[in-house]
Amino acid sequence: MNNQITNQLKKNINNTIALLLWENGAIKVNNDQPFKLASGNYSPIYINCRQVISDPVFMHLFTSFAHTILHRSGLKIDMIAGGETAGIPFGSYVAQSMSLPFVYVRKAKKGYGIANLVEGGSVDGKHVLLVEDLITDAGSKLHFIEALRAGGVTVEDVLVLFDRNQGGQEALLIEGINLLAVTNLTISLEVAGEMELITEEDLKSVNDYLMDPQDWHKSQGLKFS
Repeated sequence: MNNQITNQLKKNINNTIALLLWENGAIKVNNDQPFKLASGNYSPIYINCRQVISDPVFMHLFTSFAHTILHRSGLKIDMIAGGETAGIPFGSYVAQSMSLPFVYVRKAKKGYGIANLVEGGSVDGKHVLLVEDLITDAGSKLHFIEALRAGGVTVEDVLVLFDRNQGGQEALLIEGINLLAVTNLTISLEVAGEMELITEEDLKSVNDYLMDPQDWHKSQGLKFS
């Protein structure tokens, strides 16, 4: 298949998933009442990929598209892993569609019983693909990768449903990890603008936020830390 067809296929996958995320309410924009983040800062846009796990049509398309992306990438994969908690449903769907074993990685060891970080069976010597819902700065992904590698695993690739385009890909590359994303924030905003799913005012606010979060906070009269 030539590059022109491959690029068009990738674009169609990106756009289709982005549209479905908007339709399912997984992407929300509110400039008047920004969303408070775990850091204490605010954002005019919020992405909640957990919103789609109850939609069987979306999950079927996601796994089909993920399988297509992985097949065309020619990766060596023996096993799929998902991170606690959001990565578990997405990872298990992909594992089932590819007839591969699945494990999940805890955020922290239990304080009782067997203190495993990786649950689901032996991973020693396996080439494991980490599947997650989204990526921002890659902090949690690097934790999961460290836990998997400590178990004797080779991890070279991460697949996410959504890339927020906020430094995650670059952070993974430093550790020799390749990122594959089914769609991303840039594409989702482009699609929303073209389909008039977002007002010009809100789109400008989101783009201003992404360009300079600190300056955006100042313009909104919000404290930035």
